[in-house]
Amino acid sequence: MMTKPTINIDKNIFNSAFYPYLFDYTHRFEVYRGSAGSGKSHFIAQKIVLKALRSQRRILICRRYGVTIKETVFALFKDTLTGFKIYNLCKVNNSDRTITLPNGSLLIFKGLDDEAKLLSLQNISDVFIEEVYECNKDIIEQLNLRMRGKAKNQQIFMAFNPISAKHWLYDYCEINPPESFFYHVSTYKDN
Repeated sequence: MMTKPTINIDKNIFNSAFYPYLFDYTHRFEVYRGSAGSGKSHFIAQKIVLKALRSQRRILICRRYGVTIKETVFALFKDTLTGFKIYNLCKVNNSDRTITLPNGSLLIFKGLDDEAKLLSLQNISDVFIEEVYECNKDIIEQLNLRMRGKAKNQQIFMAFNPISAKHWLYDYCEINPPESFFYHVSTYKDN
């Protein structure tokens, strides 16, 4: 088992609009809607890395299409590790698109376009779906059902840009949110 590193991170690297939620793991669903440049995805990456450093976890980080992973969320998480000054302590597998943190927590980056392989992943403790508006609601429901890891405080994080009131996310976030739901709205002015 790997050791838990001592990490000293300056509070100033966190966006003040999001900082109050950094260590809040009480909601099963955390949804962040914001305009481009609002800092929502950057914050989620920071929160997930810190959560995974505090306890051993297997976290699935995904987008609708696998071809978009490398240049978006995979790069974002590598940048987050660099910002936290722990990149050199992690095992980054660029071909498999996985990152093992110093304590053994595993970040797994997958596209949702091959649902059969995705849904066979075992012991997932948390999920982050970037640009969730690209996905159908049933994919989110399936991920929720299959998130059966033994870790405490399992969560599904979702991020998206503003969408039409006709999109399923509008009803999901604004009208009929699920139980244990947190919803944050931001703009570029928050960053």
